[in-house]
Amino acid sequence: MATIPVLQTLLTLFAILFSLCSGSNFMITGDVLTAGQSLTYTTYNLTLQSDCNLVLRNDTTTIWQTMTGDYGSRCFLTLDSNGELTLWTRYGYPIWTSGKESQVGTYCLVLRYDGTLHVYGPQLWISDSSSATTAGAAGMLGCPKITDSVLYSGDVAPIGTTIVNGDNELRLQDDCNLVLTSKGDTKWETGATEHTNLHDCFVNLEANGEFRVKHWGGDILWSNGVANSDVYAEFVLVLQANAKLGVYGPGIWSNAESAGVSEKIAMVTAEE
Repeated sequence: MATIPVLQTLLTLFAILFSLCSGSNFMITGDVLTAGQSLTYTTYNLTLQSDCNLVLRNDTTTIWQTMTGDYGSRCFLTLDSNGELTLWTRYGYPIWTSGKESQVGTYCLVLRYDGTLHVYGPQLWISDSSSATTAGAAGMLGCPKITDSVLYSGDVAPIGTTIVNGDNELRLQDDCNLVLTSKGDTKWETGATEHTNLHDCFVNLEANGEFRVKHWGGDILWSNGVANSDVYAEFVLVLQANAKLGVYGPGIWSNAESAGVSEKIAMVTAEE
């Protein structure tokens, strides 16, 4: 039968087409982490080794691993539409899962600033579903860029760069207009407000997933208008490689709560 070779070819093509670019600290449902690729944040890195072991390190110190280093080569990691992480052999057999599932949707795995891994979701909002307008870029201020591509619930970002991912940048301008650009071209914006002479606004993400531009006096200048009324937890705003903003949450899994070896799948039925 040709089932295994065909499956192997399809999975290899899938992994090539949707593999991650280097340097990111997150992956979205549909992304694939292949052997040798990493999620990175400052000194932390999550690397899928060539021996199929998925390892989280702080510099050279191992923090956590899946203990799957005996399953051959060319494995790959996916984030499924139910929020579950799955590590696959090149033949398409699962050898490790995070063991946590939720409702069907789009999820985000984040290597956080504290060196922990968290899966958030499902997606609550994406920027192209907002009533915010698009327009030509203007009025950008020359503040230094930051390297974070994720904003967390409780974070407060003042005027200047909010988050950045490669050539994509989200910036709060001096007139309180929140503008998303890609290679200098404006892709999305909230629009200027009547408070353009105040120069004292900020961006924040609420613990219900609502994304806001607010005046320091407390007035809401703009909101994405979407919130999860059933939960008060941590959400994340992610600046994606496709120049879109996505809000994901709440968190459904963390490596800090789950030993890698406990979800290791003991049997793989195809020979490597």
